[in-house]
Amino acid sequence: MRSRIVAVLAAVLGSLAATAPAAAAPESPPTSAGFVVRDGHRLELNGKSFRFGGTNNYYLFYKSRQMVDDVFADARAADFTVMRTWAFGLIGNADGSNSVAPAPEGVYFQYWDGEKPAFNDGPNGLERLDYVIDAARRSGIKLVLPLTNNWSDFGGIDQYVRWRGGQYHDDFYTDPVIKGWYRDYIDHVLNRVNTITGVKYKDDPTIMTWELGNEPRCKGSGVYPQSSGCTTQTITAWADEMSRHIKSIDSKHLASVGDEGFFCDGPDAPDWIDNCGEGIDTIALTKLPAIDVMSYHLYPDGWGNRTAQWGSDYITRHNKAARELGKASMLGEFGWKNKSTRNPVYQQWMSDFTRTGGSGFLYWILSGSQDDGTLYPDYDGFTVYCPSPVCTTITNASHEIASGQRSLPPVADHDTAVTEFDTPVTLRPTANDIAYRTKVQPASVDLDPATPQRQTTRTVTGGTFTVATSGDLTFTPDTGYVGRAAVPYTVKDQAGRTSNVATVTVTVKPDPAAVAVLASFETGTEGWASAPWQANGGTVEQTTEFATHGTHGLRINAADGGWFGVTFAEPVDLSTRSALKYDLRTSPTAGTNAAIAVQTGSGLAWCQSNFTWVNQDTTTTATIDLLSAMSCDSTALADVRILWIYINPGTVDIDHVRAE
Repeated sequence: MRSRIVAVLAAVLGSLAATAPAAAAPESPPTSAGFVVRDGHRLELNGKSFRFGGTNNYYLFYKSRQMVDDVFADARAADFTVMRTWAFGLIGNADGSNSVAPAPEGVYFQYWDGEKPAFNDGPNGLERLDYVIDAARRSGIKLVLPLTNNWSDFGGIDQYVRWRGGQYHDDFYTDPVIKGWYRDYIDHVLNRVNTITGVKYKDDPTIMTWELGNEPRCKGSGVYPQSSGCTTQTITAWADEMSRHIKSIDSKHLASVGDEGFFCDGPDAPDWIDNCGEGIDTIALTKLPAIDVMSYHLYPDGWGNRTAQWGSDYITRHNKAARELGKASMLGEFGWKNKSTRNPVYQQWMSDFTRTGGSGFLYWILSGSQDDGTLYPDYDGFTVYCPSPVCTTITNASHEIASGQRSLPPVADHDTAVTEFDTPVTLRPTANDIAYRTKVQPASVDLDPATPQRQTTRTVTGGTFTVATSGDLTFTPDTGYVGRAAVPYTVKDQAGRTSNVATVTVTVKPDPAAVAVLASFETGTEGWASAPWQANGGTVEQTTEFATHGTHGLRINAADGGWFGVTFAEPVDLSTRSALKYDLRTSPTAGTNAAIAVQTGSGLAWCQSNFTWVNQDTTTTATIDLLSAMSCDSTALADVRILWIYINPGTVDIDHVRAE
């Protein structure tokens, strides 16, 4: 997954909190010990076919032991057998200076010692990875471990280039000194003795696959540009050299590139995913003698608003190619942002993957509980928590790929809708419900699963839900009601099997005449400033050059960038609001992320939105969905004490901050 900026920001802020003690992880892991090996296009474990379903998590290496154990407990409860997680973390100097990205919560594996990259083997270094590997072992879960990152989060490729004083992102693949540093890291990690188990990483069957990196490409996050000379041959030659190096040290584990699986049909191919332009040729990479597993990722709606069917075709093409090459294939990441259709889309993709002979799939992303008991926020919009309906769908697919078809009840997924003030709304809750080798019956929707008979009408706080024989569900709000109303339901399939209980939640928006203006900057900066924990965030000033509500706005001159905001004189209630909006204008030279965070209650709990990129030289209205894009619920939003807006380095003008 490309953008991790929100996760890094959360990690930095999280370092202010105390770490809770670790919870004991369960023993008696469900998956047999032994190395996963390849026999042609098949993977095997202890002489038997090994096909798998699982997930990804990026924060395990820097979060508390309690949080690590929680994620593995959720994964084990969902019967996942493989997890992909990061085995890298680079900073500049030991004091954090000259870093491409900050050390999340003070944890890092490599740093510059004045002459060359050095290794941090201690408690805030590779001992963290020791614990992750041991936690996976205790949970019976195999690991896929990428050894660096194409993107700038957690340092990655760009930190090597910075250490070297290079010019281009792709210097990483060609510069002899950088390649030597990367080989040194491979040597150090593979030969490391786990301080908990006493087993060298290269001898540990908990690890299934070494990946050369996470999503290598010629271009990165923009810290360094791509050179004109980077081609598919550049990355293929590098992958050949480094995969052979891994195998020269470790013959027991699988090796893969970790790329997204782009094709190289030729420079004139109409689709950028097929025209070799990213430096990736999945066929050439899979052919390499030391590569065991074709890797590919899948994000159709992030790669140019492609369809779910395009994703199915992408899966089929890769698995067919891998089988023809005699290699295994792994869908190492996949995601679909639209939660209203995610459940059937994931079911279709996983079914296509299983049918076309792939070895295993790992969805992006499983997150668990934080040390304070709250869920880790869904920063990038792809999180599927477990347990949940979509998690059940993934579990069912994991069982099916591992051991064949089963007779299963339908899976009903949660639904949401938004309606205007005093306005009924109708939706079809069964549209994202799934059945197995049959169909759901929309006419069987039951609005009160706890009672013996099927209920088609139910009155709740805020209004009344009524379901028709077609399966259409109408919510009629009480006069004047503002807020969220919810009703549980189940549905049956044509075989008479009953689904899990899912919830329909309808949000009734406030009277549109009741817009709350939070800032208009007519009297000055109105208390807005850079967040106090940012040493060089930047400055703010009133401006007349950009104003959308009156005659003045606020100019934010972001140096290092970060959070800018205000502490309200009195708490603000956003619990009945559906959106927070602000008008903004970026400079001709720099864009910014549009995102907000609020601090709520007397404890100033942090609650953050998703991030959306706004290009340079753009005037727009940033709209933050308070119903689905925030990491907290409406209860917390009833007591907002501080509002923050995120600004990337550069100059950005804002005005008319309001809640609707």
